[in-house]
Amino acid sequence: MSDRHDEFLHWLTLGTVPKIGPVRYRQLLKAFGSPEKALRADRSELEQLPDIGPKLARIIKDKADYKKAEEQLNLLTNSSFSLITIDSDAYPEPLKNIYDPPPFFFCDGDLSCLLSPAIAMVGSRSLSVYGRMMAEKLARDLALAGFTVVSGFARGIDTICHRTAIEAGGKTAAVFGCGLDVIYPPENKGFYRNLVLNGCAISEFFLHEKPDPKYFPRRNRIISGLSLGVLVIEAGRKSGALLTAMHALEQGREVFAVPGNINSKSSTGTNSLIKQGAKLVTCVEDILEELKFLVSPRKAALSDERAKTLSGDYRKIYDILGNQPIQIDKLARTAGLSISEIMEILLELELNGHIRQLSGKMFVKQI
Repeated sequence: MSDRHDEFLHWLTLGTVPKIGPVRYRQLLKAFGSPEKALRADRSELEQLPDIGPKLARIIKDKADYKKAEEQLNLLTNSSFSLITIDSDAYPEPLKNIYDPPPFFFCDGDLSCLLSPAIAMVGSRSLSVYGRMMAEKLARDLALAGFTVVSGFARGIDTICHRTAIEAGGKTAAVFGCGLDVIYPPENKGFYRNLVLNGCAISEFFLHEKPDPKYFPRRNRIISGLSLGVLVIEAGRKSGALLTAMHALEQGREVFAVPGNINSKSSTGTNSLIKQGAKLVTCVEDILEELKFLVSPRKAALSDERAKTLSGDYRKIYDILGNQPIQIDKLARTAGLSISEIMEILLELELNGHIRQLSGKMFVKQI
């Protein structure tokens, strides 16, 4: 921690500036290369950036709170938490590729659980017996199939999904809408330690930050951003789970929904999602069929055998791809090829059954 003290100080300090959200933060990183250089930039340099202007440039120069950032570093040093910045290799690739990824987040536990394919499971805080039954069934089956279950650590469906995934011997990731040291809901304090021993908890909010209604929509975009798809189990028409599904659509993720009783208010949201085109789910096979990630060892071996015939740029692209979706722009940058060249290669690889295209111009290996 001491080796990166000054670097982390600048990352956190830029995060204290009012009106600098994830999108503007990333704009400053792109323009100056680092938070430190952005903070040290002249006001005239800042004013020249699109969407900054004189007023916001003045705020950046006058309102950056180094003292608050230092306090956060001290809290971090005396805790089990770590700080993950967007330039870190540990930062989850799917989250990095959304429109507004957090520039940094706090983490507790084993972040490597997010290297496995992840599915978000969300739903009502006031669940029915049916909702509990389906949450337990699907969380267990997804965990057994090798997925990391991602949710928001809230009462109801979220907590049941986290618990069931662990009980099935799987991994789970919780995304907080408050500081990681503020366990919410409070009745989950005893469960928290078990969760981070079997996965991780993450939050973009500063330590000691208490829950606030306006934080949860921000939290929801991270839940979907970490995942290949979002499964909504039970949700009313105004449920926050539906916001997570909307984020998933915007991010090019798959949306799944469990159908419910048409006379039940707690199912109006999920039934509406299905009417709008969400994949109807009654068992885990419905999800596996859509994603086609986990297959028998024999099929995987046959896929690898076929791939041995690939060479040149085709082999390069195939080797870059994995189980986590990658956008076409990033593929082009990583491979050092133009978009037109990439598109031609991807089309042939897809036609030959080597890769699969997901919504949002995202690609994965077809295994």
